[in-house]
Amino acid sequence: MLTELFAQFVKERKYLKNVTPKTVIYYHNSWDSFVRLVSIENADQLTRPILNEYVVRLRESGIKPVSCNTYISGINAFLNWLYENGHIVEHLAIKKLKVEQQVVKTLEEEAVKAVLSFKPRNFGEFRIHALLCLLIDTGIRIEEALTLQADCVDLNNMLIKVMGKGQKERLVPFSFELRRVLVRYMQKAPGKLTNHVFCTKDGARLSYHNLNRDYRQLCVKARVQKEGSFHRLRHTFATNYVRNGGNILYLSRVLGHTTLQMTKRYVGVEVHALREAQARTSLMSRLR
Repeated sequence: MLTELFAQFVKERKYLKNVTPKTVIYYHNSWDSFVRLVSIENADQLTRPILNEYVVRLRESGIKPVSCNTYISGINAFLNWLYENGHIVEHLAIKKLKVEQQVVKTLEEEAVKAVLSFKPRNFGEFRIHALLCLLIDTGIRIEEALTLQADCVDLNNMLIKVMGKGQKERLVPFSFELRRVLVRYMQKAPGKLTNHVFCTKDGARLSYHNLNRDYRQLCVKARVQKEGSFHRLRHTFATNYVRNGGNILYLSRVLGHTTLQMTKRYVGVEVHALREAQARTSLMSRLR
């Protein structure tokens, strides 16, 4: 039965590949979408027409191409496992849909200045301000910030050790200015931080929902409009890093990307930056 094979696939990924619980949930979500839209029971019923039908029904149900590709990646991982273990004779894979490349949006400089210069007055404000400064200064993911351990913050050498996707650790440097912010925040924290750096007053892990609420409230008090999610701060960091002469290879390591292609998607170049580059490099402007 195909369902039993999928259960074995997830078990092997969990115990042999050491994938994270979030990845396991992702596989299950992909599989749930597949069995909901395609009615087959055995591996030998898997064919290219069946896989094409799955994608068509995804689109007919109103799911956007980028979300379709997320499901497709999960199903392709299972299809590859079936082939490698001899459960299917043909190496099947679903071709991803073309997705329109969106212009990467970053925070306006004035908004960044307003956030950085905000003067917190209570523990909650110190916490969200320190978190936002960390994301702006290092470009780490919000999930990496939420799981950051107190003993992984090296204030002397200005380094943090984060656990990234795929359970991969990396060291990320931070600035002297961020160190000052972190020290002030840690002094305000109730008791000694022995677990998560950004925690509740009881030391428990913060929820994304509550942090997003605090972010909105800070923006109101700083008199700026909240633009996008925490992830936009990561894009802002990456774009600023390259625009000010940073090496994209180093940036890739800081962001925890496995390929440069992924890093390049994070580096947005706005119209005014393109105009400046054109003015500097145009042969017509230089040789006339």
